[in-house]
Amino acid sequence: MAAGKSMTPFYAGLGVVAIVGVALIGRAVMHKSSQPVNLDLVAPLASGPRGVVMGSDSARVEIMEFSDFECPYCARFAVLQMPDVRTRLIETGRVRWRFVHYPLQGHTKSPTAHLAAACANEQGRFWQMHDLLYAHQGEWTEDRDLVGAITSLAVQAGVDRARFDQCMSQRSAWGRVLADKALGDSIGINGTPTMFVNGRQIPGVPSFDELRAMVDSIAPAATTARH
Repeated sequence: MAAGKSMTPFYAGLGVVAIVGVALIGRAVMHKSSQPVNLDLVAPLASGPRGVVMGSDSARVEIMEFSDFECPYCARFAVLQMPDVRTRLIETGRVRWRFVHYPLQGHTKSPTAHLAAACANEQGRFWQMHDLLYAHQGEWTEDRDLVGAITSLAVQAGVDRARFDQCMSQRSAWGRVLADKALGDSIGINGTPTMFVNGRQIPGVPSFDELRAMVDSIAPAATTARH
């Protein structure tokens, strides 16, 4: 009777195939997550309220901002005006701010930034990512490794890296960006930043003092009673 052949080489071969397969899958996922996002990428529109909100639900004034992360005017407003808006209008309960994603056609790097911000939002780190994207706009827009540069900002913003990478690779938050943009398209937004105060569009890019004057006209600031 002939001796049975050893199965060791067979199982060793299967092990090699499995390792190679896992490596290829991992490489495919990493390759996808490292690719910039195209604005033409289609995804089901997310449901629910549009934009990302900061501030009290009871605020009498809501300011809605349609913004593009690659827009230099948006960056200037975010860096120069928004800190005062936050501390003096939002944190005091007078204003609720709603940021609405509106990546512009022609800004080829903006969609990747908006997806990254939406992914950060899934971890409650949207505003940290928002600030970093605008503060470092001149850097990530010029970096040859766009996704790598933006991912570094996301880590600074405090995201869980594994969850963020998965969101970026699966494009799972892209429907939120598209839903926001669809809202802007539906009302004729054609530039950024475009702002509305309680539903009324305001011209140009306002300074903090101009915004505060608008807020005061709707909801005057409380004054300290004199005795």
